[in-house]
Amino acid sequence: MMVYNLRMRQFFIIMVCFLLAACVSTPDVVPAAAPQGAYKLDKTHASLIVRISHGKGLSQFTARFDEFDAALDFDPATPQNSKLSVTISAASINTGMADFDKKLASNAGLLDADAYPQISFESTQITRTDAQSGQVTGMLTWRAITKPVTLNVRFNGSAHDILRGGEVLGFSANGIFSRSEFGANAWSNFGVGDTISVQIEAEFLKT
Repeated sequence: MMVYNLRMRQFFIIMVCFLLAACVSTPDVVPAAAPQGAYKLDKTHASLIVRISHGKGLSQFTARFDEFDAALDFDPATPQNSKLSVTISAASINTGMADFDKKLASNAGLLDADAYPQISFESTQITRTDAQSGQVTGMLTWRAITKPVTLNVRFNGSAHDILRGGEVLGFSANGIFSRSEFGANAWSNFGVGDTISVQIEAEFLKT
């Protein structure tokens, strides 16, 4: 009986694994195969990481923003016509050290989240560089200053996800910009770099 129960348990585990695997189809990496229309960010499957040089290059200090949202109007036939908008809560910076997070968020020479609670990005131009990749240029508004920033973006594919109830698009992106252009000069005389690098992973659900 014990052997029978063990075999039944193993069979059940295998079946559950097969069912879970079937919930998401293999991503189609051809942009033209994705459904056209409006998509919203799946916040449970997205991350926004920022890095900045510390100690004149001793390390790349890393943090993330925990609260952000995005909307995508996707044109699969002509991806260059797609539109992207992003909003970020400046106070949601997360280094893993709560006291330091408050210091970063409140610093008048950095995030100054009380005065400038929202960071935003609106795409203005999309250029394809190959079948799955491109550059998204847009206007980044931070600390009431708006400047163009370009992101390198890779389309990871589209898939139908039963658990999430619809079509999903996946993207990876990265870019850099100068914080001093936005008036964020805190600790620049103490070995903290000027260039902020951004790494984004995002999945979007069709609305």
